[in-house]
Amino acid sequence: MELDIVVVDDARGVQEVADALWEAERIAIDTESNSLHVYKERVCFVQIMANGRVFLIDTVAIRDLEPLIEPLADTSSLKLLHGADYDVVCLRRDFDFQLTPIFDTMIAANMLGYEQFGLAALVERHFGAELDKSLSRHDWGRRPLEDRYVPYLVDDVIFLERLHDVLCASLEDADLVEEAEIEFDRVSAQQWSGKEEPDPERFRKIKGARDLDQTGLSILKQMYFLRDRVAREADVPPFRVLGNEQLLTVAKRRPKDHRDLKRIRGFTDRVLRKIGKDTLRAVREGIETKSSVPLRPKPRGERPPEVQVMVDEGLRQWRRGEVKEREVPSIVVLPNHVVERIARARPTSLDALGEIQGLGDKRLQRYGDAILEIVRNPPPLRRRR
Repeated sequence: MELDIVVVDDARGVQEVADALWEAERIAIDTESNSLHVYKERVCFVQIMANGRVFLIDTVAIRDLEPLIEPLADTSSLKLLHGADYDVVCLRRDFDFQLTPIFDTMIAANMLGYEQFGLAALVERHFGAELDKSLSRHDWGRRPLEDRYVPYLVDDVIFLERLHDVLCASLEDADLVEEAEIEFDRVSAQQWSGKEEPDPERFRKIKGARDLDQTGLSILKQMYFLRDRVAREADVPPFRVLGNEQLLTVAKRRPKDHRDLKRIRGFTDRVLRKIGKDTLRAVREGIETKSSVPLRPKPRGERPPEVQVMVDEGLRQWRRGEVKEREVPSIVVLPNHVVERIARARPTSLDALGEIQGLGDKRLQRYGDAILEIVRNPPPLRRRR
C-alpha cells in the first residue's frame, strides 16, 4: 500500500492535521529534536500517522500548533508512541500538548520481558523489517529537509499501529493489562520541569570529581560554569565546547599559562584562541575561592528516616524473590516509583495501601498482605563496609 505522506509547514497544513486527528481512533506519534546540536533543544519535527496518512510537521517552519492541542488530549482516541516519556515531556514543553490516553510500545515490551525493546528490534522481531537508525544523531533543525531523510521520519510511526495490535494481545494473554495501563498513565502525566539554569552542583557528578582535593574541585566548578556560559552564547551543547575529560584534567593540573594548556589533550590552537584566557582565569578563580567549595555537598533536604530506608530496602529484597519466582520483570511486580511511595507513606492497612498511586487493584490483592508485613517489620539495614 502506498503511503500518503504530507509535509506540513504552514497554518493551513496544521489545521488539516487537526481535522484528521478528530476522525482517528488511533494516532501514532513521534518527534525529532536537535539536542545534540544546540544549547537549548527544541522539537524540530512531529511525525503523526492517523487513518493511514502520515504527517511530517516541520516545527522549525511552523511553531503554532494550537489546533492540535484539543484532539491530542481527547480521550476517545488512543495515542501510540515508543519510549513515550521523552516525547511527552518535549511536546508538553514546546507546544503544551497533553497526550492522553497513550500506549507505549517500549513499556509494553518491557512488561512482557523482551530482552530488546528498541523500536528497530521490535519491528524486526515481529515484521521482519529493518529500520535505518543511522540518522539518530542527525541535526533535525537543518533546513531544507533532504528527500533522503523522509523515510527515516516515516518509519518511526508507520509500524506503531501493528505493534500495538501484537503487544496489546500479548499483554492480555499475560494478564498484564492493568499493570501496563498504570505505567502508560504515569508517563502521560509527566510534565516539563521548567528548569533552564544549570544545576550548580552538577559538576560534582563528573566522573573523577570525587578524587579531587578541595582546590581541584573548586577549579572544576569554575570550568563547568565557563563551559556552560560559552555553550549558551554559541548555542551549542556544552560537550562541543569541552569534554568532561578536559575539565577534569584542568582541575588536576592547574595550568598556569598557554603552554601548560596546550599540553592538555583537546586544547587545540582553535580552542586556545576561543577560551584559553578564560580557562586560565577560571583556574585562578578556582584557587582563590576554594574555601567556598566544600569537598562534600550539603545534603539537599532532610535525610529520610531510617525506617523509611529499611522499608524501601525490604521491599526491593522481597521483589527480587517475586521476580525470580514469577519470571517477570521487576516493573511487573512493583515499579520503583511505587516502592518509594510505599516506603514514604508506610501504610498500616489494606485500605491505606490501596491509596498508593501506581499500585493498582491486582497488586493490592496479590501482594497486599506481604507488603504490609514488610512495612510493619522491615528487615534491618545491611551496613555497608
